[in-house]
Amino acid sequence: MMIERRELLMAGAGLAAAGTLAAPAAGQQHRMEGMAMSMTDCIDDCLASHRMCLETAAWLTKQSSALASASLIAMLNDCAELCQATANSMLRESALHRILCRACADACERCAEECGRHSEDQRIARCSATCKKCAASCRMMADMTG
Repeated sequence: MMIERRELLMAGAGLAAAGTLAAPAAGQQHRMEGMAMSMTDCIDDCLASHRMCLETAAWLTKQSSALASASLIAMLNDCAELCQATANSMLRESALHRILCRACADACERCAEECGRHSEDQRIARCSATCKKCAASCRMMADMTG
């Protein structure tokens, strides 16, 4: 019985070394890496937007200028929370991540637009750019099939 087992293991190793068993797995891995890379980029964009929106909202609460409107701060906080929830859904491989990506794209577009109205401030302009990037990434993820 030991000899049969050893022969089977050796035969399997020979096939794997020859590429017979590895070829289908390599093809599948490549497809998975392509999808994982897109999702990883989207997750990174969501987390960057989450952080930027929170930091910008915190900075605005310390300002005594007209920029620090309650509605802008609320929008930044809402956008940050949705970005985080969207990133989390992708990390969990949730079946609902495309729905959240669509909502996140909408929220980030609105946030970017509102921040864009205050582009004279570099911090808010950076937040707008970060949200635009996240919106584009989430829109692409939401529109992917599969």
